[in-house]
Amino acid sequence: MSFSAYATAFCFSTASTLPYRVIAYYPYRKQLRFPVWVIVLLVGISQLVQSSLYAWLSANGGGGTRLQEFIFAPVCFIIFLASIQADRWKVLFLYIFIFDYTTLVRGAAMHLESLLFYSPELTFTSLRSVGIQLIFLAVTAPVMILFLKATKDKVFQTEAPAFWRVIWMLPAFTTVVVMLYTNDLSPESVRQFRFLFSRVLLLFGMIAVYYVLILALDTIRHEATLEEKAAQQENLLALQRTQYSQISRYMDETRQARHDLAQHLRIIHQYLSTGSQEDLRAYVEHYESTLPPNTTQTFCKNYAVNTVLSYYCEEAQTFGIDFTADLNLPEPLPISEPEFCSMIGNLLENALLACRTAGESAMAAPFIRVLARPDGDFLWLAIDNTYLSEPIQKDGRFLSSRHEGFGLGTASVATIAKRSGGSCEFTYENEVFYASVSLKLNNNQHIHGTES
Repeated sequence: MSFSAYATAFCFSTASTLPYRVIAYYPYRKQLRFPVWVIVLLVGISQLVQSSLYAWLSANGGGGTRLQEFIFAPVCFIIFLASIQADRWKVLFLYIFIFDYTTLVRGAAMHLESLLFYSPELTFTSLRSVGIQLIFLAVTAPVMILFLKATKDKVFQTEAPAFWRVIWMLPAFTTVVVMLYTNDLSPESVRQFRFLFSRVLLLFGMIAVYYVLILALDTIRHEATLEEKAAQQENLLALQRTQYSQISRYMDETRQARHDLAQHLRIIHQYLSTGSQEDLRAYVEHYESTLPPNTTQTFCKNYAVNTVLSYYCEEAQTFGIDFTADLNLPEPLPISEPEFCSMIGNLLENALLACRTAGESAMAAPFIRVLARPDGDFLWLAIDNTYLSEPIQKDGRFLSSRHEGFGLGTASVATIAKRSGGSCEFTYENEVFYASVSLKLNNNQHIHGTES
């Protein structure tokens, strides 16, 4: 076995595989399951084994070189899949694009070499072949990386498990058909235009498929957003209905109280006119004992915020959920009143849903705790609630418990907090979900409030 033939085949195998594996990892560089050095070691060892086997087979007559490529392809993918902390079906869907891109660059390099240096004995494993392939790679890789990254971002923004479990088959089957059609790598076959056209068509066909799917994903996300906004609008209408009900009840109670007061005043005047002091005292004491207790809850002096808290307090009590709130809010609020109500409403809606889901399964009675306090330059808001199972996150965002996809409530809270110059943090521990929000106070704000 010639050492030069072995080294040439080794270089060819490495150049034909390793760069594409690096490109595949690049969009996921922030989602690695292991430290970089571990992944480099795994990729390096597997590539060394693959290139060494290919070189040995090539230097000993070339039998089995194509077979070992098909064997190592799934091995490389398994290592890749194990190294990425992401949905495996999405990873598979995107990985097929890398495979198609690899076949295009290899096919284009072989086609050009067969045109320029044709010979019946031509092989595509020389150093010249390596150079041509690397030139094609250098020219096309930046565009492909940008496209792959943009596609990956779109894909990972959409949560539809049933969709991703099957959609990868569409590009996979197309790739298999093209690979079978262009499997003959003899110089006579490779130098024909249909060979190059088939592989170019494969890649551009995949780009078209991915583009159409991106549009479909945008539609799916838009529909999910509309559903979430509809739910938020329904909550707002419920708040308005509660506010109207409270006002109507207060008006009825006021009218009744005025009517009753008139009757009581007549009796009091009668006792005063007769000088019956003891009878008057007894009547007043009896009247006081019949007055209903004051059940109106005031969580803070801001009427709009208090309405939101009152609504969720009544909802919580309906389902046997312990609800307490202790707020000391600045005047004016650090953000607009509608934004603050939306933020606290989103958090309380999530808390109420989690407590209702927990029910009697929780270790302790479900509860919701609300606390707001100014501290330094910030207003701090904390809402803690019972949550049986740890909420699922993908790419740093929480998945919705109402539908497939990301929830908009916590994302909206994060956006509002960031826009105000503050921050938010969500943590989970021992069946309790903790939401903490800081909002930057404006200058010259003073604090007022009542504590429940």
